[in-house]
Amino acid sequence: MLRHFQDYFFSIIILLCSTYASATTVEATGQALIHNNNISQAREQAIADAKQQASLQAAAYISSTQQVEDGILEIDNMRISTMSQLSNIKIIDEKLFGKKLHVRISADIDTKTTCENGNTGNSFRKTVAITAFPLEHPLQASLGYLRSAESNLATQLVSRLNTTQGISALNAGNLLLHKQLGTATSRQLDNGALTTMLPYTQQLDSQFIISGVIRDLSMLKPNTTSEKNWLIDTYNKLDYKSKKHLRNFSVDLFIHDAFSGTLLEQKSYSTQGRWNHSETDRVGFATPAFFSGDYGQNVKTLLDNISTDLSQSLRCLPYSARITRTEENKLWINAGKESGLSRGDKLSVYRKTMFYNQSSQPTTELINTRLTMIVDEIQPTVVKGHIDSLTTQHNIQPDDIVMFW
Repeated sequence: MLRHFQDYFFSIIILLCSTYASATTVEATGQALIHNNNISQAREQAIADAKQQASLQAAAYISSTQQVEDGILEIDNMRISTMSQLSNIKIIDEKLFGKKLHVRISADIDTKTTCENGNTGNSFRKTVAITAFPLEHPLQASLGYLRSAESNLATQLVSRLNTTQGISALNAGNLLLHKQLGTATSRQLDNGALTTMLPYTQQLDSQFIISGVIRDLSMLKPNTTSEKNWLIDTYNKLDYKSKKHLRNFSVDLFIHDAFSGTLLEQKSYSTQGRWNHSETDRVGFATPAFFSGDYGQNVKTLLDNISTDLSQSLRCLPYSARITRTEENKLWINAGKESGLSRGDKLSVYRKTMFYNQSSQPTTELINTRLTMIVDEIQPTVVKGHIDSLTTQHNIQPDDIVMFW
């Protein structure tokens, strides 16, 4: 057991020294008891054990929440990543200790990263609230009675994201975050100035806010479904595979940080599909009848793609939680067992300050205190930890933030 720990620690140091490399080589030792003098079987078991140890080493990565100071890198956190793979496995040594066979192997680690910031992302469970997606052109929803898309789009994304590990999605489909759709990523004041969504995002006790605007639900050729000439209308219905039946679906999506109101990411998505329902059909958005057609199937595929993109984006964003209570050197945060935090985890402490911009609107800034909260106790709805000094010395108060990058 001690030998395994030494091998594991040694490989972590190798990984730390090659953080920016795309691949590196580690060594690991496996062992197995020899039964009935069957060395071949013991060798296979020892190799399997060594591969398991190497896999653990391949999955280890170092995430630092503090900067290098005085030439010393302080390792704050260590988490498991599933983005690494073993290859080029070789047996480099084999020794017999009594009835136990030890086999040492070497393996190449492919340390791929999929985040733009170079990180592999973190596995903590993030809470996101998904608000309404208002229609920029409400009259376009009259065809098929799709007005419910404003709230049901959030429902569709919530159901998909909640099947993703590390995300807890809350349905806030009745909350209209954007009222002036031309400036949907921000808020426009009477004097024309733009400000962040902070006054709205702080209404929801979550880490991130996902919102958006449905930009287009129009038919490519609007007259196709409203043709008054009986002969032409009949022909159009028989020609149901024609491009004249194509309908647009276009949506802008925004991710805001719920603690500061800052826009973190925005994307635009669009698709088309044949709309073969009659002008009077009350289809509704995301109903069985809606998904039975070509248009609904293409929208469903697009929603799946949006969900996948959101999962990736959220995985690469830092984990954060709000401080709910302070006492001496102790901190409590609004997280629980579902967050994925464990005893000994370390999170950076940020002090939240409020100031007013030129338009007299509140703006939030998060200031890194260079303090580290160490998790001591995890309960279903609260996590308790401590810092190395008194919270009053650094003015750490409820509503301040802890983060894991």
